[in-house]
Amino acid sequence: MKYRILFLVCFIALFNTSPSRSGGQIPSSSSTTLFGPSTIIERHNEASLAATIEHYNKYGGSIILTPDVKKGAMPVRPNDRTRIIDLRYGAGLSMVRGNHPRLGGIWPQYSGLSTGLRKNIVVSDVISHDASVESWRGEAKDINPENKKRAQTSEEFANTHNHYQNLLSEVWSFSPTINAVALWGDSAALHPGARSWGGFLSARSWPVHWNEYVPAGTPDFKDKDFDAALVGLEVDVLNNGLPQGSVSKTVGIPLSKVGVQIVGFGKRNTTALELRSEDSDDYGKKSDERRGVWHYGLIDHNALNSESTFLITTTPEIRTGVDFSGTTFSDSALKIKGAGSRTGVAFNNYTGGEIYAEEGKLHLRGGTSGLSILTPSGHEVIGVDGYGNVRWHGIPLILAPFFMLLVLAVMILVVYKFARELGKARSLLNEMRQTAAGA
Repeated sequence: MKYRILFLVCFIALFNTSPSRSGGQIPSSSSTTLFGPSTIIERHNEASLAATIEHYNKYGGSIILTPDVKKGAMPVRPNDRTRIIDLRYGAGLSMVRGNHPRLGGIWPQYSGLSTGLRKNIVVSDVISHDASVESWRGEAKDINPENKKRAQTSEEFANTHNHYQNLLSEVWSFSPTINAVALWGDSAALHPGARSWGGFLSARSWPVHWNEYVPAGTPDFKDKDFDAALVGLEVDVLNNGLPQGSVSKTVGIPLSKVGVQIVGFGKRNTTALELRSEDSDDYGKKSDERRGVWHYGLIDHNALNSESTFLITTTPEIRTGVDFSGTTFSDSALKIKGAGSRTGVAFNNYTGGEIYAEEGKLHLRGGTSGLSILTPSGHEVIGVDGYGNVRWHGIPLILAPFFMLLVLAVMILVVYKFARELGKARSLLNEMRQTAAGA
């Protein structure tokens, strides 16, 4: 714990300059650091905490709370001009701007749960209802009003919304030989049974009225009317280079532009992409009883063009393409909008035939070598060659009439022969009866 304080003291000394002249009387024990005017609050000067917060609420600045300061909420609500580096809870530090439950040692994400928690650095911020914004030049500007049009042009959206970044990491690369990574999370599992996440992101909507933590001026709402938009992760690829398939004469090789790349290393891994709900492992629940399920598993929202491929694999051999054997569908396992040839299902790049629909009719086109309908054991029942000739049980259909006549003739011959034998038997029976009567 003492090393954390020593680190902060060295940090302040490193960036220390002359006292701020932003206005007002600077609180005692203040210095100007990377965080602006800063004051360290320890046990001996804890009584000045309220006055220091009030000062920085007005003029801006940072407060460092050492571990020996009394725990609990602040005596005065800090606003978005006041940043507090809090060392009072746990083994790490919390950097909080505004009045956030973190200043009371609270982990809002785990409210009411008994999960064991630990931290290194936590950065918390509060965006007030009337928060100010700046332009791309870093100049103050009016906040853009809410635009409730669902269908907005790209230009309209780009110029009518507002963005906030709690932590923005930027890298400008001018090197063709260095992979520029703006943000890297690396977590290593080094003991049997250990579990590691390289990253963990959550976007939550929460109709909880946090009372004393709600910024002044925030309109109240009714829980039944509460709703919010959520995006767990957005990945933007801003390609102003050459399009897919083009090669720069300067670079000399094709360069891909990928939204999300999932790379496996080492031994065989389990799943590259997995959809889960909060109770996926509760196998006692039915699908309609689960919480947090997804309405769509995967959707393309006007993001492809006429030359695009929605899903592709380049691995020469795998076991199964799509496995739906564990699911029963109530409205088709697969729906296809058929509009004639080349809009349905093709085999071997059409050399193996295709199945498609057109104007309410289903078409089955054979491959270059024809078409076969087989029994479960593999015996051909009906076959069609590449010229349209039909086979029935291996016999060309053109010979079928002659075959049927032959079969009919044989059957007639058999019946005729049977009838003759039957007549002889009757005559013999009559003779035997007469002989018996004469005796």
